[in-house]
Amino acid sequence: MKKMLFIINSVSGKLALEDTLMKVVDTFSKADYDITIHLTRGNGDIEGLLHDRGKEFDLIVCCGGDGTLNIVASSVFKEGLKTKIGYIPGGTTNDFAASHNIDTVTTSAAVQIAEGIEREVDLGILNDTPFIYVAAFGLFSDVSYQTGRELKQTIGHAAYVLEGIKSFAKAKAYELRIEHDGEVIDGSFIYGMISNSRRIGGFELPLLKNILYDDGEMEVTLIRKPQNAQETQRLLNSFLYQTADDEMVYMFKASSLRIESVDEIPWSIDGEFGGTTTEANIKVMPAAIRMIF
Repeated sequence: MKKMLFIINSVSGKLALEDTLMKVVDTFSKADYDITIHLTRGNGDIEGLLHDRGKEFDLIVCCGGDGTLNIVASSVFKEGLKTKIGYIPGGTTNDFAASHNIDTVTTSAAVQIAEGIEREVDLGILNDTPFIYVAAFGLFSDVSYQTGRELKQTIGHAAYVLEGIKSFAKAKAYELRIEHDGEVIDGSFIYGMISNSRRIGGFELPLLKNILYDDGEMEVTLIRKPQNAQETQRLLNSFLYQTADDEMVYMFKASSLRIESVDEIPWSIDGEFGGTTTEANIKVMPAAIRMIF
């Protein structure tokens, strides 16, 4: 019999499984898994558990938000485990699930794991911190995670644009030097994103709809600081009509890059605060984790 560790986030995961836990467990049991259930207890809990017992299990399933998945995937990678990972979305945005067509209905997600196929997924590393789908800084990294859930649900993408418009006037610009593939970009930027997802902060990104999750590269998006009303309008048009303005928005793929800044930059990693730095060395670890869905 195969051994499964079922990690449930004590807040979001517990809420998501409130009425379906027994059905989910039954699905895994019928798939011939001996199941150990673990309800998280706080910071460092998952990391400690996988350090001590990670090698015991054939499959680790986590239920929670993208942050919970990040901790599990990061721990599996850091511990050098070959254990497969399954994901039952239980957060607010569930960007990773949306990008990979993982059902947000817990019972359906469990079936996808029990009957799914193994897939290799790239992992990004920002300095020493892994991320599974996005590392971002600046204007829209705040907007996408701070825009109220109710506002998002009511007017959708318009809420994102509305918050962005309100933030342009006070947007902090970072003086950056970006090095990648022998090229150097210097300039003043209000936003940067290294991603492996077609959805960020709960919003679909049509410009990234054709990405590959296991090609050893991630998509880089950099937005320059508008210097006048005309440039501001051009930038807004890029988002309203989903077209990249080459002079305002840089988009390219990279397996590694280096970002140097004059000021400390606060980073968001998979939707959670990822610390501050003036030097970000980012690399992609190809096919670093194995998932089932």
